[in-house]
Amino acid sequence: MDTFFALLEARDPALGRFRSYRLEAGIDLLGDWLVEITYGRVWTRGRRIRHAVHTEAEAKKLVRESLRRRATARKRIGVPYRFCQLIDPHLWFPVALE
Repeated sequence: MDTFFALLEARDPALGRFRSYRLEAGIDLLGDWLVEITYGRVWTRGRRIRHAVHTEAEAKKLVRESLRRRATARKRIGVPYRFCQLIDPHLWFPVALE
C-alpha cells in the first residue's frame, strides 16, 4: 500500500502518555482498497485494524475521519498528536509538517 501513510505520536512523560497512531491506505494485490490503522503505546507492536472499502473516496473519507479524531486528543487525553512522518503524494490530507 503506497497511496497514503501517516505516523503520529502523542508524548508527555509527566502525564505518562506515550501513544502512537499509524495510518496506511492503498490498493492491495487483488485491487481492493485497504485502510490499515495501528495504534497503541510507543515502542510496542500495538493493535491493528484493517478496513476493506470499495472505492478510493471511501478510503479517503476513513483516513480524514481518523485524523480528525486524532486532532481532538488534547481535549480527550491531555496531549496533542504530532505528525512524525507523512507520505501523501495525492494530497488526501493537506497538512504541513513542522
